[in-house]
Amino acid sequence: MPEPSSTGQYNEKFIIALQWMWGDGYLAPGGHEEVDELLHNVNVNNRHVLDVGSGLGAIDINLVQKYGASSVLGIDVEQHLIEHATDRVKKAGLDEQVTFELVEPGPLHFDDGSFEMVFSKDAIVHIPDKPAFYREVFRILKPTGVFVGSDWLRGGEETYTPLAEEWLEFCHLNFDMRDLRQTQEAISTVGFEKVSLVDRNNWYIDEVKKELATLSGVKYERLVELIGEHEASYRQKSSALKQKVIELGFLRPTHFVAYKPAD
Repeated sequence: MPEPSSTGQYNEKFIIALQWMWGDGYLAPGGHEEVDELLHNVNVNNRHVLDVGSGLGAIDINLVQKYGASSVLGIDVEQHLIEHATDRVKKAGLDEQVTFELVEPGPLHFDDGSFEMVFSKDAIVHIPDKPAFYREVFRILKPTGVFVGSDWLRGGEETYTPLAEEWLEFCHLNFDMRDLRQTQEAISTVGFEKVSLVDRNNWYIDEVKKELATLSGVKYERLVELIGEHEASYRQKSSALKQKVIELGFLRPTHFVAYKPAD
């Protein structure tokens, strides 16, 4: 495993804890099974894919090996994640088909019509200007290209309770969240068609129980050995709080698919 040259929000102990809950190479809930659910009606075969927020690269390997993408370029804003992903892909023997690039937040530097698919798994929540990002995705997609992924959305204002605020402050991540209506409208407004969103809140109400199971008993003791009592206890408390805001209806993981029209 490479030594990180720098760390940001996703430091080394944090990514160990996330993989402990969600599986090797995954920094978002559901692991490979949730990616399967996300892509089950999407044709990835022979597409040139951009993965926004590529993390540890496990999904990018599967986009080629399992779903048949011709190539994948993963971009991320944290150097040590790029290093981890590059190392993982080299070990898989896919470094000619799957590559990674460190980018700065802001406009995407790719030419118009550079990709046939833009994918993102639970990374858009960190982007404050959603409409600007959606415009950039639309621009770099070829006609008939697909924008697919998942994002952390939120419920209505009535769900933004002191408990939700407590969790947002506790989890220490820079989240900028919209609700389903705002998201559908913003993606459609930039020109996408056949826009569909699937609220996964009910799924996550059950899924978070599995996460909490990895943070208790013998499994918790093993995690303490890996990252220390302070970090493990923090992760346990964060997931327990998260369970409450999920059940409250504030936190709503959501799948989306949208297509760029033909010329």
